[in-house]
Amino acid sequence: MNSTKKEKPDYLNFGKYAMGGAGYSMTNMIVLTYLTFFCTDIFGISSLTVAGLMLVTKVIDAVTDPVMGFIADHTRSKKGRYRPYLIYGSPVLGVLIYLLFSAPQLSAAMKVVFIYVVYISYSLAFTVVGIPFTSLVPVLAKDSTERTMVVSWKNVMIQVGRLFITSFALPIVEVFGGGAVGWGRFGALVGVIITLCFWCVAWGLKPYDTIDMAIDKPKVDLRKEVYLIAKNKPLLMLMLAFGTDMIANSTLLAVNMYYFKYVLNRVDLVPITSIALTVTGVLSNLAIPYLTKKAGKKRLYWWGSLLSILPLAILQIKPVVPGSALLVLITLFGLISTVPSALAWAMLPDCVDYAEYITGVNGNGVVSSTFSFMNKLCGAVGSFLASYLLGIFGFVANQEQTETVLFVIVCLRFAVPILGYIASLISMHFYELTDKRNLEIRRALEERAGGKENGYA
Repeated sequence: MNSTKKEKPDYLNFGKYAMGGAGYSMTNMIVLTYLTFFCTDIFGISSLTVAGLMLVTKVIDAVTDPVMGFIADHTRSKKGRYRPYLIYGSPVLGVLIYLLFSAPQLSAAMKVVFIYVVYISYSLAFTVVGIPFTSLVPVLAKDSTERTMVVSWKNVMIQVGRLFITSFALPIVEVFGGGAVGWGRFGALVGVIITLCFWCVAWGLKPYDTIDMAIDKPKVDLRKEVYLIAKNKPLLMLMLAFGTDMIANSTLLAVNMYYFKYVLNRVDLVPITSIALTVTGVLSNLAIPYLTKKAGKKRLYWWGSLLSILPLAILQIKPVVPGSALLVLITLFGLISTVPSALAWAMLPDCVDYAEYITGVNGNGVVSSTFSFMNKLCGAVGSFLASYLLGIFGFVANQEQTETVLFVIVCLRFAVPILGYIASLISMHFYELTDKRNLEIRRALEERAGGKENGYA
């Protein structure tokens, strides 16, 4: 870890780290937003097959995410603890994103084999890169205020990555030739961009993610590693709250194209509404440091989840509204729902500190990987629900849908997210780390570290 104290925030390297938010977002959003639609309407795979794909990969993630966090925490190299995975893993991840949207000419059976192999490989590569990336906030910023700043900047770039994927994907695909060819070329472009973004993170963290190779490697205490999670109630509550938010958002994203294409017959509104969501997301992220000072992270998270329900409830009751009304409601949703989504990542380093406080073990990777697994698991649950329910209720791509299928699309787009936010409200009620408590823990850790430096136990 970095032992150099800086009087002023290191804005330049904060910005380099924030660039990773765009790469992380693009890696995640291209799959959440378009993979189900791409598989059914472009590649020609059934929605039930896609549902099975989402389920299988998350079983694998259940093992690989915590393992990757453990490996990252105990890595010792001249390039640091977490940076090597960003440097060498991101190009592999970029290639796999291209393959995921390449749509080669294969038989029906081989298409299923191909998408399973590539998607599982993509999921593993995302774990190798994503876990170290999310583990770096406590390494870069020790102060709670600086952490909120770093995460807010990162989340602004997440919105930029989201804007690129959700607003410009379809136009760029058409410019690149449309259909399978256009999607393949777009996947290649995304792969290059995300590689550059994660390399920028590795560059910015070079002064911080350091290992003194002369110091003996500490012994591994697996009991304490497990204790970091099992007895960390704030982390468990945060994972449940963010996880149910993630189910809400991933279900919404998975059926978004279907809602505009089959319910509204207005695919042209997808880029417009996506831009509105991104603009409001950027504004919300910029306001979060100020809002947290006024209300505190926990209270702000709770109210963000509660108010996110209102526009969803209106559109569940009346899903077909004029374009202007739809734009207003979606913009309002984006402005509010961004708050809990962004705050969760700002609250995670506090849970890392709490884990170290109660165990004496600095487990950035283990805690972050567990949180990341919950993120990916719940994202897959939302995508699975969308694909599975569309399949069993008779969805057939590229034709007029039955009233039942249209109703299912509306419920997945609005009702299921409402349930997710309600569950999030309940979980956050039991989250115990107030801003005052976080400050006390941070001071105790600093005093403990100071005592060790002076030769005390």
